Amino acid sequence: MQRKKIAVIGIGSFGKLFVRYLFEDGHEVIAIDKDPVVIDSIKDFVTVAVTLDATDEHALRSQGIGDVDYAVIALADDFETSIICADSLKKSGVSLIYARYQTELQKKVLELLGIRDLFNPEERAAKSMAETFSFTGMRSSFLLSDEYSVVEVTVPKRYINKTIAEADLRHKYNINVITIKRPTTNKDSKRTSDSKVEKILGIPHGNTVLREDDIVVLFGSQTDLTKFLET
Repeated sequence: MQRKKIAVIGIGSFGKLFVRYLFEDGHEVIAIDKDPVVIDSIKDFVTVAVTLDATDEHALRSQGIGDVDYAVIALADDFETSIICADSLKKSGVSLIYARYQTELQKKVLELLGIRDLFNPEERAAKSMAETFSFTGMRSSFLLSDEYSVVEVTVPKRYINKTIAEADLRHKYNINVITIKRPTTNKDSKRTSDSKVEKILGIPHGNTVLREDDIVVLFGSQTDLTKFLET
């Protein structure tokens, strides 16, 4: 993995989790928020934690904002600040800007400002959960974009004891098997509750046989995955 320099502006409930995950993954993370209490609570989990007003272009420049690989505007409740911040980031030379939106109107305004990478974590979480409830065997889903997803499903009965080549999901449904999670027993575990684990099989070959209770991790478009799940 290539280490990136990432600035996250707006450290709310989403921002706190986001910066921690980025930092744990080895990235250089600059956390920015105007609330000193918030910054103090996150300072041990990021590379740099800075208290400043995101609408102050000079203050942003003083933190070397133009040198970051990505800037993420994670503000949730202050859209006016998001707009001014987005404009300041563009003027400071940040080429890759991700901005959070809550309504379709906010999304359109950000697009008019030239911000193309937009996200709504609540919408994605809600959609993923709805999909999990909608399809039998669905374990989880992760939206990569408005078009593509990664989903985990219990192997359908019709494919049990068949090889991946025989299932032929690539040609039948235009979806790819990324990996397989296979339930197994940890013989070294001293507690019964910890004895059941899921082994990741890596990138499976065409001759890999699908077993009952296998969890198949699939990648594809929303349309193709829905066709597969509804069959």
